[in-house]
Amino acid sequence: MLFSGIMGREALTNLYRMGDRALTGDIRYLVEFREYITTLCQEALIGYAGVGDDNGFPLTDQKAIELSENNIKEFHASTKYVETDLLYHIDENGELLESNGISYPLFSEYDGHLLLPENVTLCLYWNGPDNTLTFFDTRYSLDYPVNLFALYAPKQYLPNMEKASDIRLLLAVHSDGYFHSGTLFRLQKQAECYQLVLFLFFGSMALFLIAGFFCLLSHRTAKQMWQDFACISLRLWMECKLLLLAGCLYLCYYFGLWDLLYPFSYRAGFYPYMWLYLPVGIVFYLFCKDIRYNKLEVWKHSLTGSIIRFVRDYLKGMKWYRKALLMCLTTLICSLMLFCLGIFLQVAASAGYFTDNSRYFAVAAAWVSCLAGILLFFVSWHLKRFAGDTHTISSKLRELHEGNERTPVVLPAKSLLSQAAEDLNALEEGMEAAIEQQNRSNKMRVELITNVSHDLKTPLTSIINYADLLCEEPLSAPASEYASALQAKAYRLKGMVQDVFELSKATSGNLPVEKTVLDLAKLMRQTLADMEERISASTLTFKLSIATEPILIEADGEKLYRIFQNLIVNALQYSLEHSRVHVQLSTESGYAYTKLKNTSKEELTFDTEEIMERFVRADSSRTTEGSGLGLSIVQSFTEACGGSFCITTDADMFTACVSFPLAQAPEVCTTDSICTQRNDEHENREKEPIKQTERKESP
Repeated sequence: MLFSGIMGREALTNLYRMGDRALTGDIRYLVEFREYITTLCQEALIGYAGVGDDNGFPLTDQKAIELSENNIKEFHASTKYVETDLLYHIDENGELLESNGISYPLFSEYDGHLLLPENVTLCLYWNGPDNTLTFFDTRYSLDYPVNLFALYAPKQYLPNMEKASDIRLLLAVHSDGYFHSGTLFRLQKQAECYQLVLFLFFGSMALFLIAGFFCLLSHRTAKQMWQDFACISLRLWMECKLLLLAGCLYLCYYFGLWDLLYPFSYRAGFYPYMWLYLPVGIVFYLFCKDIRYNKLEVWKHSLTGSIIRFVRDYLKGMKWYRKALLMCLTTLICSLMLFCLGIFLQVAASAGYFTDNSRYFAVAAAWVSCLAGILLFFVSWHLKRFAGDTHTISSKLRELHEGNERTPVVLPAKSLLSQAAEDLNALEEGMEAAIEQQNRSNKMRVELITNVSHDLKTPLTSIINYADLLCEEPLSAPASEYASALQAKAYRLKGMVQDVFELSKATSGNLPVEKTVLDLAKLMRQTLADMEERISASTLTFKLSIATEPILIEADGEKLYRIFQNLIVNALQYSLEHSRVHVQLSTESGYAYTKLKNTSKEELTFDTEEIMERFVRADSSRTTEGSGLGLSIVQSFTEACGGSFCITTDADMFTACVSFPLAQAPEVCTTDSICTQRNDEHENREKEPIKQTERKESP
């Protein structure tokens, strides 16, 4: 409907001016034909009656005489090539002025009416003496020609109406068969084209309304149909689609269908090819639908896209995959060479470059070469497909090994490795189920530890209170020692329960973390200062290498203080006596690294990954104090604050490293209050029983 509407804009105009008679395809109901007849009438009247102004009053100057002569010439020029089709007769006061050789009388001698044969159709009859004008099938009074000329053949001047009243002018055409002259033949073809275009327009409009109604009823089905079409169209390369479009454009050029972009050209033999608009329109419509539903996938499924993907897969693929791609490429090149060789032999044999004896052999070799090339092409295609499927499964195995995001492997049903892909997907589902079950078990274990730790707080608090009361009572020597030992163990148990509780919260993700920008160097020095008493009481020597300038990181200061405190306590507990502990704080590549190195008193035979597990200690006999949660708490708190923690061993050298990304901020959180508050909460668990014991033993 769109194409026929654009192409037939003149036909729609003709329909608007002539009504439904334009659908008949008759030349009499063509506006251009009526304009042509009216122009001939006006030229003839101006030539034989003289020139008048806009109202038909006579003009007698030299310019008017020249205009009259020029109009006679124009009338003769217009009727020169239509003498066999157009009949005209001009007389003035009954005297013949000009005619194109009609041998029969045109006017009745009795009453002067027209005598036209059956095969002649009247177009225009100007009867000046009777003050009438017959224009095709309508008769008007004599004052009408002014309006007629203004409507169909507007010119600067009109005929001299006074002298034109003495003239009778008749214009008629043959009504049997096609016209032979160029002008009338073109106009007749134009009328038929108008008829065809109008039928196409109204027919397509009816189809549009019917199809639109059914599309509204089956919108979902139509959408699914177009999606299925998009999936099928992806199998065709983009270059093939472009060639198909180029072929349609060539048809438009070859048959002159470009006339829809310009004023309509009704040349002979054009209208039989108008049916080509249907397949051309369908091809363009399907191409637009393909681009709409497939979008960028259309350009990926092309020869260019295939070459780009081949190069990309070769550069990024595994070593075996690159070798497979080279084999596919070699096979493809060989197939093309064999096919081209076969075509060359066939052309050479057809051109007579071989003798009669060797021609049959050359033709047979050409066919064998072409078939071998086609066979190798399919072998190369299947080999490339098999290598791609194998690479997909190999990449999936690598994802499983690296623990990346897991997506199921989808291979075509006809693939040789489809069963292997299904087995791999089933294996992945089993692994996910096992991991989910393990995570559920770990979560239940953490919840159990959290609940037990929380439930132990109430009775443990009562035990500590009663132990404090016993230590305050004046007891004898053995009883006082027992009370002091009970008090110390109760406080130690309280610290262990608190550690287990915090570790369970960190593991379950419920540990509250308030990150602020702080100076890591200042916090490290403050932590060492707060633990100076315990460091001095030991036989170890701490060697510090801490930067003097501020090192800004974003972390929770309270958790960070606990991290460094646990590392220092671990060094004090497990270092070789009279050895050195190195504390280093430096920055590198946008990260702040804090390292604590100490020489172990025992041989380091444990695994660095195992030592960070909960309740695991380097002292396998567990004779020293400690819960085995220190390094596990360090790791959990570090990861919760956005850092990373690792342990390395070299012979008996034990190194713990805590790293955080550097931060850029104008404000730095003070660490004195954090360290002091955390020191009061953590150190009191071990210092308070000792102080009370000393108080009881003092005189």
